[in-house]
Amino acid sequence: MKRIVYIIIFIFSLSGVSFTQEVDDAGGKLRDKMIEYIQTKLSLSKAEAERFQPVFLEYLKDMKNTKQQFNGDRLILQQKIIDLRIRYRDQFKPIVGEARSNAVFQHEREFVEKAIKERNDRLQNRVDSRANKKSGLLQ
Repeated sequence: MKRIVYIIIFIFSLSGVSFTQEVDDAGGKLRDKMIEYIQTKLSLSKAEAERFQPVFLEYLKDMKNTKQQFNGDRLILQQKIIDLRIRYRDQFKPIVGEARSNAVFQHEREFVEKAIKERNDRLQNRVDSRANKKSGLLQ
């Protein structure tokens, strides 16, 4: 069972580094969209959302710092991410309950995957449109 958890965490951590960079580049807009997405997916009440948001923002800040601090050693980074998620899961429990505290990280992952896919689609569309313009000039 532990092995499965480590594998899942490893997969999550691979794309998390690129997501952290996107958050910085987007000036926090992407971060805000993530928070809104997770709150919607968890069906949080207004009171729960008000208590959840600052804790989640602190989690994101700690995640970024952890990834920067342990970037050179993937194995230690994975362990630190697991420790961080366990610590914050315990902080989310009193706010959203046990089941939803576990779902926070699943919804975070879903959002990251969607954001990466959308970014890649936009980049591909940009490349395709430039290629079409160039080929139109040559004909």
